[in-house]
Amino acid sequence: MVKKIISTIVLTNLVIMLSQCSTHAVITTEPLEKGSVVKGISWSIENITPVLFYKYGLSEKSDIGIRIGLPIYGTGVDFSYTVFNTEKRREIINFAYSINSNSNFDFTYYSIRKIKASLIKSLYSGFRLMYIPYGITGGRSFRFGFLAGVVIKKAGFECGYFHDFEKGQPAEKIFNIKPSIPYAITDFGFPTEYSRIVGISLIIYYIF
Repeated sequence: MVKKIISTIVLTNLVIMLSQCSTHAVITTEPLEKGSVVKGISWSIENITPVLFYKYGLSEKSDIGIRIGLPIYGTGVDFSYTVFNTEKRREIINFAYSINSNSNFDFTYYSIRKIKASLIKSLYSGFRLMYIPYGITGGRSFRFGFLAGVVIKKAGFECGYFHDFEKGQPAEKIFNIKPSIPYAITDFGFPTEYSRIVGISLIIYYIF
């Protein structure tokens, strides 16, 4: 009985770890002052388990972030730089690296609209270049797509999709339920670096 329980726990954790696709950084829509710190927790369908994040302001225009996943998947680092900032709008670029079964590099350009005197603090959108140098089957994937997010007080929600136009599902068949490429799923049923699932991003986060 005990062996069966242990085997079930180990198998469940293995499935969770292998089913994790790709992970991404969380940004702060408000610029950080030099030396200031922001902490929070995020959850995403890509990572399944929660991720703790910590951001440190390097200057009025830049900050660095560290993410710690459980047990390790979702762990990563990122760097943000503000290229434009006014009372109503802010634009930043973000470079990030994440550890998971399809470890990925991201380059993202965010456009943030600040909203005052409202439950909603800000709305943002952006485009992302995503690169998986060595995926779960040993291949590489270049992806491009768009994202959008909203911040309500200390909580945020972000969604996006990033497609592999070279080796992924053909664009005209992107909404087909059944994958038209045989290498989208491994023999064990897990998404490969070329799967559409790897390009889906849904994140909920909370800043302490």
